[in-house]
Amino acid sequence: MNIVILGAGGLGSVYGGYLARGGQEVTLIARPAHVEAIRRGGLHISGYEEFTVPAGPYLQATAEAATVRQADLLLVTVKTKDMEAALADVAHLRPAMVASLQNGVLKDEQLIEAFGAQAVLGAACILGATLLGPGHAACTIFGMTWFGELDDRRTERLERVVAAFRAAGLKVEVPDSIRSAEWSKLCQILPAATLSALSRLEYHKVCQSPDLAYLFVKLTRECATVAAASGVPLGDYEGFNVRTLAEAPFEEAVAMIQERGRRLEARGMTEVRISMLQDVLAGRRTEIEAIAGDVVRRAQRLSIAVPATEFAYRAIRGIESWL
Repeated sequence: MNIVILGAGGLGSVYGGYLARGGQEVTLIARPAHVEAIRRGGLHISGYEEFTVPAGPYLQATAEAATVRQADLLLVTVKTKDMEAALADVAHLRPAMVASLQNGVLKDEQLIEAFGAQAVLGAACILGATLLGPGHAACTIFGMTWFGELDDRRTERLERVVAAFRAAGLKVEVPDSIRSAEWSKLCQILPAATLSALSRLEYHKVCQSPDLAYLFVKLTRECATVAAASGVPLGDYEGFNVRTLAEAPFEEAVAMIQERGRRLEARGMTEVRISMLQDVLAGRRTEIEAIAGDVVRRAQRLSIAVPATEFAYRAIRGIESWL
């Protein structure tokens, strides 16, 4: 399968490295320094596993999107704040399939507008990655990836994508409802990202704090209310038990978040900094509009009050106003 990865930073590079090692023809569209390092010494992946994929027939890299002419699967991994410009760069492409592993649910609407509904697959992931330097990406969380047709049919092309990811050694599933998986991931990342960015704490500390765990559940439930009003049932998935957090007695749900933090610490995962926190610390714009901002706007259209989400949204926008 010819797979083009648009925005190959940490996440896109980890996926690209695994897929190329697994025998897929992968083209990374990335920043010039990353591209040059890959061309010289290959793409080095560390973290969960350590290996290097040389540039060659299974791995190509370019900083010029216009030079890419064909894709069986276009996989979008740019930050959501860069989505509009990135899609403009590949407007000439007509991929057979396109999917986004970005956070949020707005992404599918953007892909439909750019490529037509027939090309779009829904997707979500719990895989974490960071770019350590040009040519070197680390997998920080080796989690699940979900793909699905937007109408939840099991199609031949969907099975081809799943087979390619499995052959690469990646964890992948087709959920009963891909929109449920996407919304459930949003209900997880919204509190994790905003509370990390506002507190500037590592993820395990966010979870262990009684007050932040309280807010975590509050934010999860506001997002879940918007999902339900949008006709999307939530589920429990590997890495984010959103339905349970939304339905359990409140204090039990808070205790679950705190226990999650203790488990992370016990496993040595004490350096996990959510990408929104990384952006704030680096003085970069965040994905707040596509995460909390999108939920706030959907809530307003549905006449649903989401006070905690709106506070987090406006607080982080306030930080960004000085960047």
